[in-house]
Amino acid sequence: MRNVYLTQCGTFTAIHAHDGQLNEPPHPHQFTYQVTFYGPINSEGFLIDFREVQAFLQTHIREKLHRKDLNTIFKKPTSENIALWIFKTVQKQFAQIIRVRVAEEPDRWVEYEGENTPAAHFTTPEPVTEFIPCGPAQMIDLSLPKSEEPPAPEKQLPAVESAPTIQAVIGLGSNIPPAKKNIDRAITALARLGEVKQVSPYISSKPEGFTNQPDFVNAVAILNTNLSPIALLRELKALEAKLGRVATFPQGPRVIDLDILFYDKQVLLQNDEKYPLQIPHPRLAEREFVLKPLSYLLPDYVHPQLGKPIYQLYRELMKKKGAPTCQIL
Repeated sequence: MRNVYLTQCGTFTAIHAHDGQLNEPPHPHQFTYQVTFYGPINSEGFLIDFREVQAFLQTHIREKLHRKDLNTIFKKPTSENIALWIFKTVQKQFAQIIRVRVAEEPDRWVEYEGENTPAAHFTTPEPVTEFIPCGPAQMIDLSLPKSEEPPAPEKQLPAVESAPTIQAVIGLGSNIPPAKKNIDRAITALARLGEVKQVSPYISSKPEGFTNQPDFVNAVAILNTNLSPIALLRELKALEAKLGRVATFPQGPRVIDLDILFYDKQVLLQNDEKYPLQIPHPRLAEREFVLKPLSYLLPDYVHPQLGKPIYQLYRELMKKKGAPTCQIL
């Protein structure tokens, strides 16, 4: 029987004195947490009912911590202690839990894997791991029946020479209902182009330029692929078409948008009439809806042209804008 991973993500805002120092005035902090489960799938093709897990996390985690003074709950309200508490709380209900990650800042994650696992300690995990093949509070089964996946392109695009397996970073966006489902389907479809290693929390963002349209749902995915940049771009455009995207007008509503943000550490400019391509994405550093999810996946990744890590670009943008406008869903 095949084993699968399921990750549920969430956020809460709470107040506490830094490092539990009660002589410092408490102030608000935003936390992000990821709870990962692992085990065999059931007869319906799932590890556990993600809706049941989602409801449990809402009732027993978020409602217990959101807008609370953590100094009244924890003797020392550190991310490490919060991760330990979440793990033990969830473990009472779901034995399949294998780890909890908590971040108070995008560039500082701590991880707890439980007392009975080989790595029974707190760590600052590497930005990219083999886990989290799903979005926040979602289960994306990368082996869905083919009938539920977008059909393969009927006409194969011209072959372009392959490269060794490369880490590509893909930006996803949708604002035509059901937007979350569109992102789910796109991530499932990306698995045809390589191995989806990690997916960020989903966020909501306000439309830019043409504002008379629904809010967007955005995410970022890390894809290991042996496709060259132009071959990857062509396949992404084919996926957009198969998922229902049609040409409208610049910055207009769309069923799905798939952009190459990074391709390893390469810098590339191709002025092709049909497939123009610039890597890194030229407006990446100006877009909160890109930098925010990137900050949770690749906080220390250095932009190959700007020479700054993602978390620094995000902070600089927030300082310029004054306040964040994107929210984690």
